Amino acid sequence: MPNTLINTAVITLGCPKNTADTESVIAELDDICVFSNIEEAEIVILNSCAFLESARNEVYENLEKLEDKKVVLIGCLTTALKQDFFDKYPQVKAIVSPVNYPHIREIIRYVGEGAIVYQVDDEPLKYVNMPGKLLITPPGYAYIKIAEGCNNACAFCLIPKLRGRYRSRPMEPIIEEIKELIKIGVKEIVLVAQDSGCYGVDLYKKKSLVALLKKIIAIKDDFWVRVLYVYPERINDELLTLMAESDKICKYLDIPLQHGDPAILKAMLRPYDVKKTIEKIKNIRKIIPDVTLRTSLIAGFPGETESNFKNLLSFIKKIDFDHVGVFEYSREKGTEAYKAKKQIPDKTKRERHKKAMLVQQKISSDKNKKFIGSTQKVLIDGFDPELNKYIGRTQHFAPEVDGVVIIKSSKKLKSGSFYKVKITDAGEYDLFGSLSEL
Repeated sequence: MPNTLINTAVITLGCPKNTADTESVIAELDDICVFSNIEEAEIVILNSCAFLESARNEVYENLEKLEDKKVVLIGCLTTALKQDFFDKYPQVKAIVSPVNYPHIREIIRYVGEGAIVYQVDDEPLKYVNMPGKLLITPPGYAYIKIAEGCNNACAFCLIPKLRGRYRSRPMEPIIEEIKELIKIGVKEIVLVAQDSGCYGVDLYKKKSLVALLKKIIAIKDDFWVRVLYVYPERINDELLTLMAESDKICKYLDIPLQHGDPAILKAMLRPYDVKKTIEKIKNIRKIIPDVTLRTSLIAGFPGETESNFKNLLSFIKKIDFDHVGVFEYSREKGTEAYKAKKQIPDKTKRERHKKAMLVQQKISSDKNKKFIGSTQKVLIDGFDPELNKYIGRTQHFAPEVDGVVIIKSSKKLKSGSFYKVKITDAGEYDLFGSLSEL
């Protein structure tokens, strides 16, 4: 094979788990590829998301824009594709499922030589540990994938079919990767998996998220660790106590709840005892009084009546979460809910989504106002030249999905560093402040 470097670009779509995968993939290619912009690239690696129809459409839209490139398609969508996809999109020269990422070097070389590669394994997937990563996030934070796949059988979700059953990543490479990231100055480690609370059940025969967190916080340095996507049924007092007692663990939980009506939750194949969920939330706040809570909810699930939707709105008010993402139900072929007869019209879904978001908007605004006058530890993500201000986050804001802190400072601030910021104002989603001290 030729020794010349291949001019390559990367596009990552979807969630932080895909970002983590992209970073591992490009680390494998660092010595055989020159990473550049789309216009100059010969090969474009497109990391796809297939969770919703809108996500798949985004993949197709990107492919159409890349008709003059050689595209290596990776990510969730690949496990659902057959070889006839090459006929529909001739710019696609390789389809590579996640289990085959260790072969990415050879595949890129083959594509560079003019080959077409279909590397999709239909056998049961195993977790593949990539040896390193090159960060594509801002310098202050990095996503660490601790597991792949999902064992849940939610009626609306394709992930188990796309990504396979739950496979935990061993603790040792996770810890080594985190140590290396901290050495180069990363200040926020974001643990991601489809179901982080289930970590370790396959490898260690018991839920081991607490054990993993204890190893992480034992690393000596000034950094945060944030845990995303912990289902309510996985949250126990041991986890909450550790979070409450450690200064290194963000007092932040992203808890997928999906709905607030028992009948709809039952149809979703999710735990549907809403009273137990409310008690769980009360217990979380009892053990961690300053906790920040986020969730995702679905409006317009099949069979959702006006009464069911009113219960959802009431639930949003009752749980009083800091951050809530509301999504319109997307009918996905291959899921249990796809077969449901009482599908909700798109117009109704849009209206319900808007109503639910307006309810949460008021809650988020009120919660943000409580920060005014306080001094917060803020991690700087970068500088916005249009605003002429710095952009950062407190531990109350997860990257990319929550608000930010917009900071006025006459002094130059370093991206990826912590500063103390006095909060002077608050909006519905963002906070505003000025540098308090260096």
